[in-house]
Amino acid sequence: MYHISVTDMRHAQLKAFHAVAVHGGFSRAAEALGLTQPAVSDHVRKLEETYGVQLFTRAPSGVALTDMGRKLFAIAERQFEAEAQALELLSRGRTLEEGQLTIGADAAVHILPELARFRLKHPKLSVRLVTGNSAQLVKRLEDFSIDIAITAERPAEPGFLARKLRSDRLVAVVQRSSRLAKLKEMPFAQLVKLPLILREEGSMTRTLLLEEARTRGLALTGSIEIESREAAREAAAQGLGLAIMSHGELVPDGRLAVLAIPDWTTEMEEWMICLKSRSSLHVIRSFFTLEAT
Repeated sequence: MYHISVTDMRHAQLKAFHAVAVHGGFSRAAEALGLTQPAVSDHVRKLEETYGVQLFTRAPSGVALTDMGRKLFAIAERQFEAEAQALELLSRGRTLEEGQLTIGADAAVHILPELARFRLKHPKLSVRLVTGNSAQLVKRLEDFSIDIAITAERPAEPGFLARKLRSDRLVAVVQRSSRLAKLKEMPFAQLVKLPLILREEGSMTRTLLLEEARTRGLALTGSIEIESREAAREAAAQGLGLAIMSHGELVPDGRLAVLAIPDWTTEMEEWMICLKSRSSLHVIRSFFTLEAT
């Protein structure tokens, strides 16, 4: 009969605690670990009872780390990251025939060719692609939800490794049947007086637009906010206003016309980023190397 050692049990309890702290709740932690919510709750409860501490405050709105929980979380993060690096080191001599690479992108269309090349080189490796805006993707890197981010924002913090992929001018797209489509280009000051389709908070497109307007002392009028680049593009095609996006994000769509903004020289950059602490992991390094060739 197989008996679980105290060491194994403590490891499982710490892993459950760490997952709850990372994902902000027991349900999401259970999903990430492949366990039931009661099992995760039991692990955390036993850990607290064994040492007579409270690691989380619990409320209907969610959980929050206590002071003791924050201190333990900092240690657990180092432990599990070291564990991942140790296991990766042991398997580094092998080719990438198992495992998973999770990539987050704010414009999935840009990364698909590189993903196809990566899959050809490592067909047995699982690849997961998730989308989000720049701020969301940086946060997901920090909580280890993704391995690599393709984003318009280069984090200022020193804990990231970043490489510039491309840069593009910003343009406006509008419904082709609109009278504005005949203009071909539009000054920035005229643009902000029209109904604009803004991306959500955290989007670099939105940030650059608002920063340029503030610099010029201009105010936006009649804008609407829509999450995701694809939804903003569709809204423009339906005649709800003008959407701002980089030229590299344009896809063929007969319903849309493109307007240049000649006096707005700001370019949208695109970066590949990962945590420096994880950049030596074979799967992450392999994708960075592939993209660079």
